[in-house]
Amino acid sequence: EADTNDAPESAYSESKVAGEAKVWELAEKYKDKYSVCTVHMTYMFGALLPGYQMNSGAMSGHHFLQDMAKGKVMCNMFCVMDGTDFGAAYVAGLERPEAAGQRYMVASADQVSSLEIAEWAAAAGATGVDLAAW
Repeated sequence: EADTNDAPESAYSESKVAGEAKVWELAEKYKDKYSVCTVHMTYMFGALLPGYQMNSGAMSGHHFLQDMAKGKVMCNMFCVMDGTDFGAAYVAGLERPEAAGQRYMVASADQVSSLEIAEWAAAAGATGVDLAAW
């Protein structure tokens, strides 16, 4: 497929690509019993669940903010999403029959820069964000 990642750059990315390939292989094998859709996330931001710690690897958007608050400057452009939007897309994939066999990417319509996110964080009162360093 044209929309698959044929050259993952990390073990994490490679495992995600291999995992999805296996899902689609099994979906084809058992298509008479099961239907599958996949929902992919971009950089996720949003409220943490009660009791959820920032040190979880799944919280990449929060790690980005944590690093930024420590003064780390990371020049990047990327799509972002809110965790509640991802949750809604995930549930829709489970509930809607027309989602079967589809791949979805949950992302902002436009890319944002790490500088924009730093500005948003500073405007929201985040401490440690040194805009002069950007």
